[in-house]
Amino acid sequence: MFTLNNRLPQASIDFPKSWIEEFRQELNSANLARIQIVTTALLLIEILLLLVDTYRTRWFETGFDALATWRIVALLFLLSYRFTPTHWLPERVRLQIFLVLGMLLSTSVSTILANSVGDISTFTIGVLGLAAASPMPGRFNSTLFTTSGVGLLAWLYYLVPGFNLFWASNILATCVIGIAIDQFIFKSALLEFSQRKNIALQRQRLDELLCQVFPKSVALALKTGQRSVALHGEVTILFADVVGFTRLSKQLLPSQLVQVLEDLFGIFDRLAKQHGVEKVKTIGDAYMAIAGAPETIDHPVQRMANFSLDIVQACRDYAQSSGMQLAVRVGIHTGPVVAGVIGSSRLGYDLWGDSVNTAQRMQTSSEPNAICVSEPVFFKLRGAFTLDSRQVVDLKGSGPTRTYVLRARRQETQEASTEMRPD
Repeated sequence: MFTLNNRLPQASIDFPKSWIEEFRQELNSANLARIQIVTTALLLIEILLLLVDTYRTRWFETGFDALATWRIVALLFLLSYRFTPTHWLPERVRLQIFLVLGMLLSTSVSTILANSVGDISTFTIGVLGLAAASPMPGRFNSTLFTTSGVGLLAWLYYLVPGFNLFWASNILATCVIGIAIDQFIFKSALLEFSQRKNIALQRQRLDELLCQVFPKSVALALKTGQRSVALHGEVTILFADVVGFTRLSKQLLPSQLVQVLEDLFGIFDRLAKQHGVEKVKTIGDAYMAIAGAPETIDHPVQRMANFSLDIVQACRDYAQSSGMQLAVRVGIHTGPVVAGVIGSSRLGYDLWGDSVNTAQRMQTSSEPNAICVSEPVFFKLRGAFTLDSRQVVDLKGSGPTRTYVLRARRQETQEASTEMRPD
């Protein structure tokens, strides 16, 4: 729709308020860059033409004619714009100054040439050139072109003998075409900016989704087309299974059941991030996490121990607040694993190896709201945590295996003993 106003979009979800100011700044910078290139080229051309015309017409002997006047005025305008220190002014103000001076130049030169040779094409060149080089939001350009056209018409009508109606139609058409070009360039720049920002936003959302599905280092590798499988010498693996979930499935609606898992695993996810533990996946009502892969971290076993204590407490708190009979059974083991992404569809980061199987069997042999750990985990935690030895458990695939129960952080145990000691 043809209007006299280059409208900026209203702030919305699709075009946030921050984009509006960013587009305005980007448009001003692009306009100034184009003007810099154009004025440099015109300056060189005008200097060359002035030298050629001076030699050809011998102005210094016969006097200045209209063409010589135009060359000198244009050259002075270009020199004044290029060498006037205006960098301290805001970009928008610098553009407006250039546009006003440019229209004054083209309008004044047109009056000179119209009076001598009947030519007002300089006005047309000025309007169309400025419209294409420097589209502006709002009504500034359309108002400037219209005002300059009216001023030129008034000058020609009152001060130039033999006013030609062709001039009026030419000036009117020039203003209309200039405003149309200004709007076309502005809308094209706005559309290109909007599409570019939306593509960047979609790419960012895809990156965030990829980092939610995969560990960060794995997600970055997948973006570059790499899907290597790596052997990790020591990784701490945790399996947690929600006890009582099968019973709840018979009491709750499917939507309510999913909401329970969503709430509980959401808490686990936040705790995992807090402790620097990497969530691997959920399988039904089971939760799997690792520490030490795919990126090595300091004290992976201790981090996992702290995480496991917190998720047990979180499950207790959730069961108490919701009134549901829920508990969590946790198993932890540490050892070598093979980890990576394989397959060509429905990709997922996973772990393989005997250490994974052992961690899962630790979980199945644990008690509700208890944390069963293997002997390697026990030896790494015994200095900072309180652990109880259990009887030897016959684990499937491993035979008789000594296991331990992680009770608490040793500092918490000491504080609890101090509180219970009589004065």
